[in-house]
Amino acid sequence: MSSSESVELLRSSVREFAEKVIKPVARDIDRDNTVPPEVIKQVADMGYFALRVPQEYGGPGLSTLESVVVVEELAKASGAVAIMATVSGTMVAYPLVHYASDEIKRRYLEKLARGSIGAFALSEPCCGTDAAAITTRAEKDGDEYVINGRKTWITNSPYADFFLVAARTGTPEQRHRGVSLFVVDKGSCVEVSKLDMMGYRGSGTSEVLFKDCRVPEANMVGQLNGGFKIVMDTLNEGRVVTAATALGLAEAAFEDSLAYAKQRESMGVPIAEHQMVQYMLAEMKVRVEAIKQLIYEAARRVDAGDPEYPMWSSMAKLAAAEWGVDVARMAVQVEGGFGYSKESLVERIYRDVKMVEIGDGTNEAQRLVIARSLLGRIRPVRQG
Repeated sequence: MSSSESVELLRSSVREFAEKVIKPVARDIDRDNTVPPEVIKQVADMGYFALRVPQEYGGPGLSTLESVVVVEELAKASGAVAIMATVSGTMVAYPLVHYASDEIKRRYLEKLARGSIGAFALSEPCCGTDAAAITTRAEKDGDEYVINGRKTWITNSPYADFFLVAARTGTPEQRHRGVSLFVVDKGSCVEVSKLDMMGYRGSGTSEVLFKDCRVPEANMVGQLNGGFKIVMDTLNEGRVVTAATALGLAEAAFEDSLAYAKQRESMGVPIAEHQMVQYMLAEMKVRVEAIKQLIYEAARRVDAGDPEYPMWSSMAKLAAAEWGVDVARMAVQVEGGFGYSKESLVERIYRDVKMVEIGDGTNEAQRLVIARSLLGRIRPVRQG
């Protein structure tokens, strides 16, 4: 079987699962701002919270391209579930695979493979894009570190069994040279406060307080003060998969508005017969296909270890975010008053896809990454 055939088989499997399990409750997830436990269990059983976990640890061991396909299909049913899988299956799993000790790999990758959920705790109230300015501290105390600080916009938090936490182990003046990465189990020292978000409702995006959390020194991922490079590598790789959420949402918005335009009548004919509606449908289709091709190409370059993959990852995310929002906006416009109502799928998609312009690096930050890559100032930092 060729690689393309195996990818399409994977796509069919995820699509069937999403249509059967996730899509019927997607509106409830958005309304209630939570994913039902039985749905989380079924998603976990499929291995979607452990996408990048190697088979030797019990995971599916998917490539970046395969992970993109999974997230794309999940997003067609629910943006919230798709971003949950993205965070746990890539943003948490990837740095553990490439940088953690053998003991940490065995413990936490196997946990993910068995259905546990991970959260990636980077952003803080003080700093999102400026990750080098984080203030959460990890103080050495014997053979342990004591972590104190507040994180925000942390997806998966209420559902997570453990957190991958970026904390300052050096001085503030050291900025990115004074950041380390730790695995922190959820316990009494972790307080989660769910945020009331515009979109991706149900994803468990929260503010998280770490209060005197004691973790063994062995729970450090990578080297002391070497966490920032790991974070950057994780973001460079993970942005492609994040972009796939926008792709799936854009595809769903286009398909829904196309079907609506064919059946909704105005002036005695389906609105699809009106030239301005045709114009919007054509524009939407072009953007969807452009997003898809750019994301797939970026994913292939990540998998191949292309030296320019950080630039391609940022290009894919930037295009997916901006054009995904364009597609959702036009879908609402095609559906008119209905598109603006809570009864409409495209209303939810419009709210969900906006987050891709902000999370994992804003559109403005992506433009900086692309420009600096073109000028030779950014190179991959992957170590294994």
